[in-house]
Amino acid sequence: MSPSIIQVWADRHSRVWVDTGRVHRESKQPIIELLNGEASGALGWVNAQFGPLQNLSLHSTNESRRAPGGTP
Repeated sequence: MSPSIIQVWADRHSRVWVDTGRVHRESKQPIIELLNGEASGALGWVNAQFGPLQNLSLHSTNESRRAPGGTP
């Protein structure tokens, strides 16, 4: 299975914004929203209003994790 990526950003106030999976109709940018759902908007708009945004994207795979010391 291929790795999954969850797109997340932090704004200048250290609030976390998450990709909603939707695209803004005019700008074609991803729509992101605050983790608590309080605000949302196109990525460029959020960056202009609350940025600069720091990309904190998380990468996930189905590979088994190794225990400390290299033992599977």
